[in-house]
Amino acid sequence: MTGQVFNWLRGLFRPLHRSSQHQQQVDAETQHLALYHLPLCSYCLYVRRTIWRLNLNIEQRNILEGQWGNELRSEGGKTQTPCLQIRHPDRTEWMYESAEITQYLKQRFGANSKI
Repeated sequence: MTGQVFNWLRGLFRPLHRSSQHQQQVDAETQHLALYHLPLCSYCLYVRRTIWRLNLNIEQRNILEGQWGNELRSEGGKTQTPCLQIRHPDRTEWMYESAEITQYLKQRFGANSKI
């Protein structure tokens, strides 16, 4: 019985599985995304866990390292984390709320997404 419960729980917390062709498509789409974060921020952890569960290859930029903090402030307009940078062909979008970020990622890349 314990083994069954363990396997059930393990299934809940493993990353989403895709075919290699589908994963390549998703990886190509995520090249236009970057997550600005702080390592110990609970809201950032929530977003990073969603990224892991959805098996997404999104660049993660710790704002305490390098130029990322300055870039977030100068280009995004404020130093708030988490922040998802979405690069469109004609503009850059800055998404700041963890619930909005996770909803966006689940809709765009979740198991029922069209990509």
